[in-house]
Amino acid sequence: MGSNSDQGKHLTIATTAVVSVFFVLVILVATIGGGLERHERSAIRIADIDIAAEALGIAEASLNVTTYLDNGGDAQSGDINIVVKAYDADTNLLVTTNHTEVGKIGGRATKSASTYVKVPKAGGYKLQIVVFEDDKGIQRAETTIYGLTSLEPPSVAKIAIREIDFSVEAVEVEVERGRAREYAIINTTLYIDNLGRDVSGLSAFIKARDNETRLIADKVWKDLGMLKEGTTSLHYAELKVLNGRDYIIEVQIWQSKRIIKESSGMVLLSPFANKTVVLKTKEKTVEISPSFKISDFIGPSGRYEEGGYKAPVPAPMPAAPPAPGFEALSTASVFLIASLLLLKIKRRRRRG
Repeated sequence: MGSNSDQGKHLTIATTAVVSVFFVLVILVATIGGGLERHERSAIRIADIDIAAEALGIAEASLNVTTYLDNGGDAQSGDINIVVKAYDADTNLLVTTNHTEVGKIGGRATKSASTYVKVPKAGGYKLQIVVFEDDKGIQRAETTIYGLTSLEPPSVAKIAIREIDFSVEAVEVEVERGRAREYAIINTTLYIDNLGRDVSGLSAFIKARDNETRLIADKVWKDLGMLKEGTTSLHYAELKVLNGRDYIIEVQIWQSKRIIKESSGMVLLSPFANKTVVLKTKEKTVEISPSFKISDFIGPSGRYEEGGYKAPVPAPMPAAPPAPGFEALSTASVFLIASLLLLKIKRRRRRG
């Protein structure tokens, strides 16, 4: 009997130990499982996306893609990474990509991260933003951007040509090869607004282009000096053009060997020239010679050669035929004397 009692006690103890271990294991599994469950319950979503663009030069731009991430769950997230891809909007081909490591996001927290990508300014782009948690893609968003060509680098002067005025400064008449040509000195006034910071080193290239032939009649460079921030400045230049013609005055503002602003205006001088009009309604074909020649558009200041403009060299005058001089007079005298001597000899012979 004692033996059976001892066996029952040992069995009870063993059963109790097994049950205790079982409950301990259940508690451990529940604890660990609860931790894993909390991790899995993190809820990451893309709350918003901001895109800023800046020109890096003439042909390239930098995009700053800022992604805002919300963790709507109570648990902390895993390691978060953001990948930004830029596709060509027309061909859908991948142009460039970049990524940003965000790290972990706590429960009920929001975090932002910026990702920079460089793209050509020409064309449009489809941006794809992908969010990874522990190397697993969990969120995706897309947006499209255009118009990057309008971006100017920060170093480019922000100026505007508000107005261009023209006035006749003087009229000059030049006689060349017996023909008189009338020139007008046109005073060009530029009104330039500086919409940015103080800037210097700008130059204006001003050209007078004949409206009919499209040939350049005159041109001049003008240094604009220092342009103060938020001011409008006046700049003057003179152009010498043939009177009686119409001209397009073209203005180009240069900075660092490239054009940053252009404008143009018209100067109409044709009202000051003679015109041919039809007085009869009878159909008749009349050939009219042009009133000007291509040589009229040769600049009055001469031709351009290496080292600068050179004054025109006058053509040599043709040599005049020699006037009757001493040589011709001597020949006539000798002939006259010889004739007198022969006449005298003949008279003596007759007398003899």
